[in-house]
Amino acid sequence: MLPKDIAMLVSILNTKLRDDDMSLETIVEVYDEDYQVIMNKLELNNYEYDHKQKQIKKKS
Repeated sequence: MLPKDIAMLVSILNTKLRDDDMSLETIVEVYDEDYQVIMNKLELNNYEYDHKQKQIKKKS
């Protein structure tokens, strides 16, 4: 289960993306979460997934 707190969620996702070289889709699947729910939560909190850098960032 991924954390509900947005800061913790972003931190864990970015750590997994970087250290485990996993796709965001795979990470969400491993944690048995809904991809669209996670993406909506990121969007609502002004975050976006940069596919090129494989990193979740604050929107500029």
